[in-house]
Amino acid sequence: MEYKVITLAERYDLFRKQDDLAEEVWPEFMKHDPVANKNWMKFVDAHKEFQLMIMEGDEILATASSVPFYFDKPVEELPENGWDWGVLKAISDIEKNVKANLLLGLQIVVNKKYQGRGLSSIAVKEMAALASRHGFEKLVIPVRPCDKHKYPLIPIDDYITWKNDKDLPFDNWLRVHVKCGGTIIKPCHQAMRIPGTIADWKKWTGLDFPGSGKYTVPFALNPITVDIEKDEAVYIEPNVWVLHNRKND
Repeated sequence: MEYKVITLAERYDLFRKQDDLAEEVWPEFMKHDPVANKNWMKFVDAHKEFQLMIMEGDEILATASSVPFYFDKPVEELPENGWDWGVLKAISDIEKNVKANLLLGLQIVVNKKYQGRGLSSIAVKEMAALASRHGFEKLVIPVRPCDKHKYPLIPIDDYITWKNDKDLPFDNWLRVHVKCGGTIIKPCHQAMRIPGTIADWKKWTGLDFPGSGKYTVPFALNPITVDIEKDEAVYIEPNVWVLHNRKND
């Protein structure tokens, strides 16, 4: 495939266009993570050079967002609240002028019109190459296993052990990372916390929640917990820490 890779630092005029691609891909409730909504533009403005766009002519085929941060422990000790924690840590490092030593992958989005062309693998490889160009030996990503929503009642610890007939991860997105040289480290069970009122969740999903309890909703990796008395429903998203290590490339 003929493509070019540019950063937002080079073409910030494309920010809205690439942001719209993500809006089209993610389920509605995923657009309401308070940590993401409060902090996304902070790290984009601070690190435009780490926001990639894979392009063919003037068309954005895929995007890959990442941010540097500092972590001085073994990757096996990356925390449970993966994505939200990573964003808050990166913002804290920016504000305190802390020198980063790792790159945190936050999002890869493939344009709906170009899915099925191997762009997810290209985006992973380009993100890993970006880490290498900036001198980071490790790229760590709290990966959202894309097929898990079909099995919301299966614990993430069990799900990530599933294999296909080629002894590769059953989950398509985890499989892409492994085939690109990534290593599955462990789940992060509380990667995102998305709260809302009952009305919010009804609007986001089109479903009714007539009583308290756990509900499965389309594209959620786990059930959400509904509390009618508190007028609150909460979704806790599990992700999977994956390591791409330059030394093993």
